[in-house]
Amino acid sequence: MAPSKKRLDKLQVLALVRQLISGGQIDEEKLLSFALAINGGPFQEAKVAKAKSLTMAEAKKEVLSKFACKTVADLRKNKTFKMSMTGEEISLKSKEDWVKLYRRWVSVPVEERDQVGPTCINGIDVLENFRPWHVFGLDPDTASQEDVKTAFRELVKVHHPDAGGDPRVFERLQKMRESVLALMK
Repeated sequence: MAPSKKRLDKLQVLALVRQLISGGQIDEEKLLSFALAINGGPFQEAKVAKAKSLTMAEAKKEVLSKFACKTVADLRKNKTFKMSMTGEEISLKSKEDWVKLYRRWVSVPVEERDQVGPTCINGIDVLENFRPWHVFGLDPDTASQEDVKTAFRELVKVHHPDAGGDPRVFERLQKMRESVLALMK
């Protein structure tokens, strides 16, 4: 079936249908050829929307909301925020600072999901994002301590330095396990 450059009329389409049916068993290749003839040529490639990068304003808004603050001054005075940032210097003036807080307190930025690499587990880089439940693939509402330990053991089989894993990833997995188990007591 040769692709046409113009739209087909009903008689032309019926002729193509008869030709398709007369060829015997209809398979995917024949149907695609038929569709190409009806389409008048090759199909356009689907455009995949690129993940929109997190802006400083969005990160700032979400972090302030997380701590129930309206301004950066309120956030700096917030006792929970101050306690969580003990020993860390953060200026709250750059996008990098706000994205770091967004990662810690809100979520993994969209553009950092579905990553692949030696430091990535379940689509996120464990050295950038501390998301134990996501990394362990568990639901925090239903998981038991035994579920956490089992998930950790499975990940250790791949990520332990003795098995060729990155020591930093293994250390992060241990911290994730300890923090989750401490919350469950």
